[in-house]
Amino acid sequence: MSASTIAVHERHHRNRPRPDDLISTTRTAFAAADLQALLDGDAPAVRITDFLDPSTLAHVRTSFVGRTDHGPLATDARFRRIGHAFSETTDADDRERYFADAIANLNALRARAAPHLYPADAIRLLLDDVWPTGSTLLRHDGRPFFAGVARYQQGGVDLEPHTDNISRNLPPELGLDVSRQLSVNVYLDVPDAGGELEIWDEYPDEDDYRGRIGDRTYGVDRATVGDPRWVVRPKPGEAIFIDPRRIHAVAPSQDRPRITIGLFIGLVSADSPLVVWS
Repeated sequence: MSASTIAVHERHHRNRPRPDDLISTTRTAFAAADLQALLDGDAPAVRITDFLDPSTLAHVRTSFVGRTDHGPLATDARFRRIGHAFSETTDADDRERYFADAIANLNALRARAAPHLYPADAIRLLLDDVWPTGSTLLRHDGRPFFAGVARYQQGGVDLEPHTDNISRNLPPELGLDVSRQLSVNVYLDVPDAGGELEIWDEYPDEDDYRGRIGDRTYGVDRATVGDPRWVVRPKPGEAIFIDPRRIHAVAPSQDRPRITIGLFIGLVSADSPLVVWS
């Protein structure tokens, strides 16, 4: 799909009612049309209910659940992660360290999942299977991005309503041609209470969103957005895709950390593969 076609679809879906149903599918039934539904605004989320088979899920949970060696997110120390997200970089030196360590960080996480496939790699392979032009790691000047940060949302921590935007996630000065993005999380553990994915039927433009953030570190006050239109309770082993331009949030975990492996999916053009990064 070309950038011009994407723009037409954006104009159309903002002016038509959207269905309330999430798309629920299986790994073998997942198709490019499911991603297209997100891009066109025809579904708030796509969930693959059996993304990790029972053996892989059991092993990966053993490797990741209960760990204490995760570090603080550079932009907000309340959040913990293993791996280094590009959104944490703030200057040229940070970016240099990010690219220098990208594959080492990915290989360290792969080693933790071995002998099973690291879930972020499994996402990339699935996208390569179903998308007409395949998928690959995002690269800048020939250097690969890291893809597949493991996040630990600790008990009581509120991932407040927010959006993700190309201009914030991939600054224009990098010269990358990513025109749209989706996001996906693979769920390793979820609390018994809290941790729900919340989605609002709202796509604020960047000026509106920045005005609503004000002096906050990120996100908008829950009191200003009302109740979410969709509330999704994930299950371990699922993968859930969304369009992160919609306002979305995660309710605080009440009893134990919510553990996910996540990445962004970028659309460049009709003739280019999807690109993934964290």
